[in-house]
Amino acid sequence: MSLTPSMGAIVFFDMPGSTKMMKQGPRKAVPVMIGHNAMCRVIIKSNGGKIVKELGDGLMVKFPYVGNALDCAITVIQNLRRHGGGICTKATVAVGTLWNVKNASGHNDVYGTPVHVSQRMTMHAVKNTIVIDAKDKEPAVEWLEQRSFTIRRLRRKLKDYPDKKPCIISVK
Repeated sequence: MSLTPSMGAIVFFDMPGSTKMMKQGPRKAVPVMIGHNAMCRVIIKSNGGKIVKELGDGLMVKFPYVGNALDCAITVIQNLRRHGGGICTKATVAVGTLWNVKNASGHNDVYGTPVHVSQRMTMHAVKNTIVIDAKDKEPAVEWLEQRSFTIRRLRRKLKDYPDKKPCIISVK
C-alpha cells in the first residue's frame, strides 16, 4: 500500500432533515437525496473539488485549497436556496494533511485528521451554514471578504479533538 500525503481541505455536504424524511418514506426521500447530490456535484466539479465518497444524503469532497472549498460550499448553499425547490444543505470544512490511498476495491480514498474533524463538525452545522475550525477563521474571512456572511464561534467542543474550536459561517 502506498500512502501519498498532500495538503488540502475536506468538505462534508449533508442534507439536513434527511433522516426524518427517510423515516417518512424512502420512495419520496431517495429522489430528493439524489437531487441534492446532483446539484452539489455540478458546483463541486466547477470549483475544483473531487468527490471522494457519496454517502446517501451527503458527499465527502477533497479540495486542494481551503478557499476553493469555501467558495464551493457558499455557492452550493446559495444555488440550492435559489433553485433547489426546498432542498438545502449544510457543510463542514477542515484543513490539513490528507493521505491518499487506493483502497481494497481499487478506488482512491482519503484519510487524515481533516476527514475526522470535518465529519465530527457536521453535528454542529444547521441548514445553510458552514462549520470551520477557528484556526482557519482568519484565512476564511480574508477569502470571503467579498461575500455576504456572518461568522461566530460555537461554544461546543469536538469530541476527540478538544483543541478544535468550531466557528459557524451563516451564508446570506
